[in-house]
Amino acid sequence: MKQRRKVRYWKIAPGSGGFVWIEQRDHRCIAIGWGETGDLDKYKTEESIRRRFSQIDWSSRTRPTQLLKFHKDIQVGDKILANSGRQIYGIGTVVGNYKFDEDIYYEHSRPVRWELTFWEPLDVEELKLPEVLTAKIRLNRTVLELEPKEWELIDKALYHVENPFKGMNNFEGICRAPQTEQETIILFGKLSQHLKMRIEYVGKPFPDAYIRVKEGKKWRTKAAEFELNSSEFESHGHVKKMEKGKEWDMIICWKHDWENKLKNLEIIELRKELEEII
Repeated sequence: MKQRRKVRYWKIAPGSGGFVWIEQRDHRCIAIGWGETGDLDKYKTEESIRRRFSQIDWSSRTRPTQLLKFHKDIQVGDKILANSGRQIYGIGTVVGNYKFDEDIYYEHSRPVRWELTFWEPLDVEELKLPEVLTAKIRLNRTVLELEPKEWELIDKALYHVENPFKGMNNFEGICRAPQTEQETIILFGKLSQHLKMRIEYVGKPFPDAYIRVKEGKKWRTKAAEFELNSSEFESHGHVKKMEKGKEWDMIICWKHDWENKLKNLEIIELRKELEEII
């Protein structure tokens, strides 16, 4: 009787900073770069892959080790942690064989059933894992194998972590939580009715926007600044501008992280508002 292969566990980066995670999540796969090699199944030996790899100008001392692991070592039934740096995007199970898929940004791919995903990427520090394991997850590696005991700790922590956006893939056509100021503006547009606010003006010069706010039975116009995180109001130099006479009424942000915020500034934290309606 053929002995059943043991499940192996991998952390794989869906691009630097997870920039192709949404595509891979929705395409139900995990995929990596180095697509210039072409379809790896067309090569007869590992050595021929290595030769082709060495012929390509990668502009750095890149070796094919991680690509070869992705092609041969990862198999159906293996578990995948999709992460890049501090951010964790999801976990899943490999459900198919290697495929060179030219319909996606990174062509070297394997189909994955994503069992748990995060609309807002999870910071690995939130999991309170052992320091050694946290450091391993944060390593700058495209493909890295994890030990079964390490996976057990990760899996348990992910399913128990309190995250209001766990399992959510979309909100009003927005595929992920805001990661830029511009995306914060888009989300505000989606939430403005819930907030009993209206957009009067959005532009480049001071202020970012004039927002109509309903107070009782009246609508009042307020000057607003959009920020991804509220603390950026200070780091972007706006506090100094206020000292010179410019005035803002509110900050509209994705996340409020400014502990010493000015008392006369109202903070609209979209993350908190969204939690209340999903």
